[in-house]
Amino acid sequence: MNRLRDSRTWVDVCRWVGVAVVGAIILTPFLWSLGTSLKGKEDILRMPPKLFPWPATVENYHGILTAGFPRYLLNSTIVAVCSSVVVVLVSIHAGYAAARYEFRGKSAMLFLILTGMAMGELSTVLPLYFFGSQLRILDTYGVLILANSAFIAPLAIWFLQGYFRSIPPQMEEAALIDGTTRAGALYRIVLPSALPGLVTVSLVSFIHSWNEFILALVLTSSGTMRTVPVGIHLFLTDYGVEWGSITAAGILSIVPVLALFLLLQRHFLRGLTAGATTGF
Repeated sequence: MNRLRDSRTWVDVCRWVGVAVVGAIILTPFLWSLGTSLKGKEDILRMPPKLFPWPATVENYHGILTAGFPRYLLNSTIVAVCSSVVVVLVSIHAGYAAARYEFRGKSAMLFLILTGMAMGELSTVLPLYFFGSQLRILDTYGVLILANSAFIAPLAIWFLQGYFRSIPPQMEEAALIDGTTRAGALYRIVLPSALPGLVTVSLVSFIHSWNEFILALVLTSSGTMRTVPVGIHLFLTDYGVEWGSITAAGILSIVPVLALFLLLQRHFLRGLTAGATTGF
């Protein structure tokens, strides 16, 4: 009995040590960036480097907040939120149709959607540029929202159609017998049951649009339309790298995504687990 207890104790110790090591590996870059963002320019360039930002300063944050970075945060927020809404609306109806209906060409359609997931942004950035130029929507929110939605929608459709299949169709059949339309059954019965899946799709779409760089760099040109990744890239100048500004901007760009994830993590983990274990 004592041996079994000792072995369990060692297993727990090894487990917590492993968690601590992995946590340290993940948190070290973040903590280093946070410390650098609170240092003055002389302390950032000092060799050997100072591990702790003392005396701490917020001059890097003040500098970027007065140099147009709030506009980049606003642009990224608008693009990410609108892209998430578009992706959710499209993937709900397409995913539900793929999960519940049988029609000619369904397999081919799903294959084309799957192919869309394999296309990289670099292979389509030029066609998207010419497409936006012909429609005269370059350097607008519209072209960024459409481009980001097009890239994440295939993944969302495949994920939600697998999630919808995990919901028993008897629930909808009972509602149809009671006189509810197919659309009513979708909105009143299926979607409330699929809330974790919808949260997962929304969060993945938001993070993708928030972090997207290539499309935002090519499809926008004015300072008023730059997003956060493009704005951070501007701190790489011909005269050197503004490490204080880059790390401060990086910390600020993490805050909205981290807050959103912490707020929705319970639904996100449930949706991700259920979506991964249902039939695709």
